[in-house]
Amino acid sequence: MQIKKSCPKTVFIFVVFLSSFMNLSFAQELIWSDEFDGTSLDTDTWDQPEYNRRNNDNGPDGWWLQEDAYLDGAGNLVIRVKQIENRNSDDDPIDYSTSAIRTKGNFEQKFGKFEIRCKLPTQPGWWVAFWLYSPSVSNEDGSGEDGTEIDIFEGFGWTDRVQHALHWDGYGDAHQSTSADFTMEGIREGFHTFTLKWYHDIYIFFIDGVESWRTDDGGVSKVPAYVKVTGELSTEPWAINSWWANDPQTASYPDSFLVDYVRVYALYDTISTGINAESKKTLSPDSPVLIQNYPNPFNAWTMIQFEIQTACDVTLSIVDIHGRWIRDLFHQYTTPGRHAVHVDATDLPSGLYLYQLSVDDIIRTGKMVVTK
Repeated sequence: MQIKKSCPKTVFIFVVFLSSFMNLSFAQELIWSDEFDGTSLDTDTWDQPEYNRRNNDNGPDGWWLQEDAYLDGAGNLVIRVKQIENRNSDDDPIDYSTSAIRTKGNFEQKFGKFEIRCKLPTQPGWWVAFWLYSPSVSNEDGSGEDGTEIDIFEGFGWTDRVQHALHWDGYGDAHQSTSADFTMEGIREGFHTFTLKWYHDIYIFFIDGVESWRTDDGGVSKVPAYVKVTGELSTEPWAINSWWANDPQTASYPDSFLVDYVRVYALYDTISTGINAESKKTLSPDSPVLIQNYPNPFNAWTMIQFEIQTACDVTLSIVDIHGRWIRDLFHQYTTPGRHAVHVDATDLPSGLYLYQLSVDDIIRTGKMVVTK
């Protein structure tokens, strides 16, 4: 966000608003990073597992191979997916491979800011992720405080949907999870940042510097975790549908996931961590939820989020304080879940505006302030 130096009143209002809204005192220190310079992956930092990651008894397998994670010499990590010959003794005509890197045994961190800058893939059939993991995730005691898989983001090559997620109590019958899904037009174009701020009593997620989700579900983990950057491919029915990765048979491989950097910071700020009560509501099919835009007030851009439980036609519009329509921000048939809409307000004069979410015959309204 850019604030003109010639507008001290605007700066004052904005700072006061942020201080009262989030009670933040920004202080951070870079404690670990990889900028992926050079031509060889730092094996003192990263471990590279290699095995049949996604076995399928009834179809091609999805392998993790070390050769599919490498540096391009231009400052990027490349995680590649490709079709390969069958690698085991089953009768599959082909298999697939991608890769993973992790700091297991080399770096772990409890609490802090974790950030990746990356460019998502372009082909269907696989997904990529930036996540934190500790073995104690497998503990089954009804709480995530003793270990949680924290998926800072999962993204795809065939859709603009991205996801944040938490998993705890193992991966069997006791498994528990929660997630937030966003459809963000243009997210597969160019590089974007995905960030987690992990405090002792709250997780706060960001996309391109804008808060996208905050939660304390499961109880916030108090256990150090290591960093993982991965590609995944499974040919099982749960993965190749239109809700998740889609079908690799429709893809043109190889495809790549590019990573500019991974950075971890220690945080020395304090935060008042009230969860937005509205975002914690149990939704009924006729109860869409419109979440307060953030940041607010703002100068050039903000993000508006909404949640729906059933697929339906959704319209999100800006109107003036007299109810006069200015423009539609979003208008399409939308899948269930949480969605985020970036608002470009560079052409809007300073003032108070309303944004309206229309779902069937239900209208939800929020207020936002543009300051120039």
